[in-house]
Amino acid sequence: MNYIRVILIVFISFFSSCIFNGNSSAELKIVNSYKLNIKEPSGITYFNNYLFIVSDFNGVVYKVDLKGKIVDEIKIKTKDLEGITVNDNGDFFVVSESKRALFQINSNGEIIKKNKVKGNQKHNNSGLEGLCFSLDNDSFYAVNEKSPKQLLNISKKGKILSEINIDFAKDLSGICEDTAKENLWLLSDESQKIFKTTKKGELLKSYKIPVKKAEGIVVVQKQIYIVSDSQNKLYVFKKPN
Repeated sequence: MNYIRVILIVFISFFSSCIFNGNSSAELKIVNSYKLNIKEPSGITYFNNYLFIVSDFNGVVYKVDLKGKIVDEIKIKTKDLEGITVNDNGDFFVVSESKRALFQINSNGEIIKKNKVKGNQKHNNSGLEGLCFSLDNDSFYAVNEKSPKQLLNISKKGKILSEINIDFAKDLSGICEDTAKENLWLLSDESQKIFKTTKKGELLKSYKIPVKKAEGIVVVQKQIYIVSDSQNKLYVFKKPN
């Protein structure tokens, strides 16, 4: 009898830990989805009531409304762009995966600065994937897709300030800052999940998302916007608490 009781206690403890620790996964339901007239959308950010989506296909940044309708285009003289963000001055920053570079551009698409980002990268298509600007420390957070999977803190000059290996996702395809909570949201295409973490990469919670080839993520107030590369769609989710 005591033996059975011990087994039950161990089982209950294990089950409870699976539910309440950061490794458990709830599923987020889609609030809205919109078709994008953008080929290979690979990164997304938000500024002045508009979304800005960068294309991996043609190196164009598309200014769209919150329903995915294109209102303007910013053409950049470089390709293979995988992440985009904007600082408090309205300057845009994009990262090139194959060139492993950080570009600062103005609203006309002119390159103001280009900085090389050092670090480990085994293949041209497994490097820098997402980018977000943090006003807190006037620097960037980025993710390295895989080989290795890393959360990076990068200065404006492209210097890596810290690098943290990530082991809870199959790959990393996007990142954004949640300024209201001072946390980060990491996106994984292969895991089909988003991960809420601290800025030190500590996993707080994971959420399943019914999106294939999710490549970019941004938080806008109480909603999360995600772009799908293969489906050319903009998905909207309610941000969990």
